[in-house]
Amino acid sequence: MESVVRRLTPMECERLQGYPDGWTDIGEWTDSEGKKHKPADSCRYKALGNSIALLFWAELAKVVVAKYDHPVTMGSLFDGIGGFPLVFERAGAKAIWASEIEEFPIAVTKRRFPDGE
Repeated sequence: MESVVRRLTPMECERLQGYPDGWTDIGEWTDSEGKKHKPADSCRYKALGNSIALLFWAELAKVVVAKYDHPVTMGSLFDGIGGFPLVFERAGAKAIWASEIEEFPIAVTKRRFPDGE
C-alpha cells in the first residue's frame, strides 16, 4: 500500500501558528512601489513559515500587560504578519507601530491593522 503525504493548506498553517482563519488571505495586494499582486499561496506559506507561534507570546503578553497599572502600548520591529500586535491587542495593549522589510507581510499587517503606522 502506497501512502501519500499531502501539503498543509495555508489555513491549516495559520491554525498551527495560532492565527485566525484567513489571516494571510488578503486577496489582491499592492506593494510599496504600487505594483499589484494577485493572491498566491506561496506568499502565505513563506510569511507563515517565518512567523511566530502565537500561543506562547499570547501568554507572555498577558503577563506583561498585567504588570502595569496604566495603558500599555507596543511597537514591533521586523513584525512579519502582525503577530505581536495581535497578541498584545488581545491582551489589552495598544499596538502603535510595526516595522517590516518584506512586502507581503507589510500588506498583511496593513490589512489587519489599518489604523497603525
